[in-house]
Amino acid sequence: MNPLSDDGSETLSPDALRRLAVDLSQRFGALEAQVADLRGELETSELARAALQAENQDLRDEIARLKNLPPRPPFKPSGMEKAANRDLGKAAGTARRRGPKRDTDRVTREEVLRTEAPAGSRFKGYEILLVRELVMSAELVRYRRERWLTPEGNTIIAPLPAGLIGGFGANLRRFCLVLHAQGQVTTERLTSILNGIGIEISKRQVVRILTSRLEDFVAEDRAVLRTGLATAPFISVDDTGARHARRDGITTQIGGDHFTVFRTGRSKSRLNFLSLLQAGGEDYVINDAALEYMRRRKVAPEVVARLAGH
Repeated sequence: MNPLSDDGSETLSPDALRRLAVDLSQRFGALEAQVADLRGELETSELARAALQAENQDLRDEIARLKNLPPRPPFKPSGMEKAANRDLGKAAGTARRRGPKRDTDRVTREEVLRTEAPAGSRFKGYEILLVRELVMSAELVRYRRERWLTPEGNTIIAPLPAGLIGGFGANLRRFCLVLHAQGQVTTERLTSILNGIGIEISKRQVVRILTSRLEDFVAEDRAVLRTGLATAPFISVDDTGARHARRDGITTQIGGDHFTVFRTGRSKSRLNFLSLLQAGGEDYVINDAALEYMRRRKVAPEVVARLAGH
C-alpha cells in the first residue's frame, strides 16, 4: 500500500516520514562515496595519461637526437588555461576608464549631415562624432613622360618619380613588405588581398617585390637608425638568441622613445655591436687611446707606427 495519496504527502505518518528521511540520507551518502571513488579514479587516470605523454615525448626526442634532427622548440604554456580555470563568480577587477584618443586633432575630412526640421524650429549647433575609417583604393597611374630631341641628336626623357620599380609604386611595395614581414602574411594570401583590392598582380610579381631591389628601404632603415642615435636623449640595447636555417644567431635591438631597429647576425661580439652603431657607415678614428689599445693587444709595431703617422 502506497502511503502517498494522489494529491500530496499529507497522509504520511511521522514514522513513515522519519524512515523516508533516513533512507534518503543513506542513499545520498552512498552516492557521495561513489562520486569520491570516481574522482580518485579520474585523478589516477590523469596522472597515468600525463606520465605516458611525458614518456612518449622523451622517446620522440631520443629518436630525433639519433636522427640528427633539430631539437623540439620550447613551448611556453598558454594563458588560456588560466582564463578558463578562473572563478567565474569572482569579479575580474575594476574596469579602467578609457582615456581620450590622441588623434582628435588630425581630422582629415569633415561632413555636415542635414536633417529636415518642422517650421518654427531653432538651430542649436552640431553634435560632433569622430569616426575612424580606413580607405584603401587601387590606382592605375598613367605617366606621360616628355621626350625632347636636342640639336645634337640626343633624346631627353623626363625622369620617373622615385620608388617606381617594374610598374609598381613605392606605397604598394611598402604595403607588401609590412604585411609580409610584420604581419606574417604569406605570398599566396598577399596576392589574394591585392587582387581583392583591385590590383592586378601575380604571385611571381609579389615575390619579386619582396626579394629584389630593396636598396631604398635599406637606406631608409639606416637613416632611421642614424637619426635616432643623433637625436634620442638615451638608447636601450638588448639582444636575444635566434635560429635561422638550423644555425644559431643573435638579434640585437637598438631603440629609444621614438625609434626601434632590429639587426640579426651570427655574432654578438663588441666589434659587431660597434659596427651596428655605425648604421652602415665605415668611419674610424685613430687616436692615442686606440694606439695604446693596439700596443696592449700586441699588434705589430710597424702597423701601429704606420697608423700613428696618419
